[in-house]
Amino acid sequence: MPGVEHETMVLALREDRSLLRGLLALAGRRVSLRGMTVEDTAVRWVASAEVRPDLLLSGPKGAWLAVEVQRQIDRAKARRWLLLTAVLADQRGAMGDLLVVTASTSVARWARRLRRRGRIGSEVQLKPTVVLLAGATLEALLDPKRPSLAFLAAWAMQDRRGMAARRVVRRALALTEALPEGLRQAQVRAILNVLSAPMLAYLKEAAVDINKIPESPWVKAWRLELEAKGEAKGKVEGKAEGKAEAVLAVLAARGLAVSDAQSARVLACQDRAQLDAWLRVVATVTTTDELLAPPQAS
Repeated sequence: MPGVEHETMVLALREDRSLLRGLLALAGRRVSLRGMTVEDTAVRWVASAEVRPDLLLSGPKGAWLAVEVQRQIDRAKARRWLLLTAVLADQRGAMGDLLVVTASTSVARWARRLRRRGRIGSEVQLKPTVVLLAGATLEALLDPKRPSLAFLAAWAMQDRRGMAARRVVRRALALTEALPEGLRQAQVRAILNVLSAPMLAYLKEAAVDINKIPESPWVKAWRLELEAKGEAKGKVEGKAEGKAEAVLAVLAARGLAVSDAQSARVLACQDRAQLDAWLRVVATVTTTDELLAPPQAS
């Protein structure tokens, strides 16, 4: 069963055509996607044979592009991909392309040499176009001129937790700040969806650099995501609860002590103006007492 990381990537590729264009460019394929539309991924030869790529696009004159997001080696895919390309080429009357996207060197090596041989030497071979999200390719994805591609770089860090991976994730979140508000929040959510628990824990611990006032760009993206989770509930109470959780999350991320009574006070607050006031300063206060202190009269 595909995991959240896999499904988030597939959804992003389906909804944002610029990501697919970026991947094709990384593979050295300057292919126009104009006129190509997303279609049902079920490719049938007979009633009992069905292959479903992660994404399938079709265009004029029989053109087609199948995309597979591959996190692990899957020997059965060698058979299914052969069937997929053969059936599509037969049905559409033209050979299209199979694009395999992976962050694993071993998976890339395996996907580039799919070959089946018979006992007396007959051979069938498939050479997909493989994009390995690693090394210099990651730097190409972290391009300030194309901030939407930063999601792909973050996706490649899903199973990593070292300093290099942390740097990539921080840069991806920082670049996301350049997107328009709606796209920015969507990309922050997508990035957070694909990161491992250890990486998320790191982000929470390092969420605020007190030497940068009021907050660094990627911290702002993280805070906006926390707020968005609460606001998405659609009710005043839900919004208040989400903002209260955001306040406590930032306090925890900064390592500031929060007593049970203080936590209960924040969670019980239904005054959205007060919650907004706390959110504006929670990144810069030095103690929870300072945050919750009543405003001084001028």
